[in-house]
Amino acid sequence: MKPKGKRLRKRDIAAAALTLYLLVLSLFVLFPRPVLETGDPSQIAQYLQTHANFFYKILYADTRLVALGNFLMLLPLPIILNAINSKISLMKIFLYGASLSALFELTQLLIPGRVSDFVDFLSNSLSVLLGIAIVRLLRRRS
Repeated sequence: MKPKGKRLRKRDIAAAALTLYLLVLSLFVLFPRPVLETGDPSQIAQYLQTHANFFYKILYADTRLVALGNFLMLLPLPIILNAINSKISLMKIFLYGASLSALFELTQLLIPGRVSDFVDFLSNSLSVLLGIAIVRLLRRRS
């Protein structure tokens, strides 16, 4: 059995990681996307050259990369939540992740240039399930 101090430090680190993760995730998901007059690739390329913002480059990335990002976006969430509380039920983790995804998608309706998409919600939810599968493996090992 681990001393109480080490367990507390692990939980504190995991809680800090969760806070940082949610902050960065919120920045990516809720960052306004500029509304360009056309979807012309040359206009997008020119915009990215003049506005070398990291977030814009991700927002205008290749469609497959954006889909992959949506699929992996919530993967760390179950792992971090399990590190904070290893007794949390996997159903609660899933509900928290799916609720977070729904909140992001609904909030995007209010942000200029952002698009709310049910497919993104499903992809995010699958990402949570993949994270839960990893947590199940970790729980079996320990």
